Amino acid sequence: MKKCNIYIGEIIKSVMADKQITKAELARRIDVKPQSVDYLLTRKSIDTDTLYHISLALDYDFALLYSIKKEQTNFDSQEQDYKVGSAKVTVEIELQHDDIIKLNLKKKIAEILDDKEFK
Repeated sequence: MKKCNIYIGEIIKSVMADKQITKAELARRIDVKPQSVDYLLTRKSIDTDTLYHISLALDYDFALLYSIKKEQTNFDSQEQDYKVGSAKVTVEIELQHDDIIKLNLKKKIAEILDDKEFK
């Protein structure tokens, strides 16, 4: 049997560098300790569940590296229909009194609040 010459840890490390993703960020995305990422990056092979989660986290299909057929596609790559709803965004900005006056924020906030009361 012919041996596979793919060192997945090195390839993951390369993809992380290309995408400018740190070990800490990858650890957060796949919900493991940073030490686990260090270990993964030294491995020649890893289990398929871990490879799947890393593929999702890095938006890179590592499984294709092992494909023996170029025309083969992933079964779960179907288009997803997402409904866009509303989103609540909270932004905290520290402004000086002069900035508040210049931006006329007090009046704008009062107008927004008045509009919401009547809806």
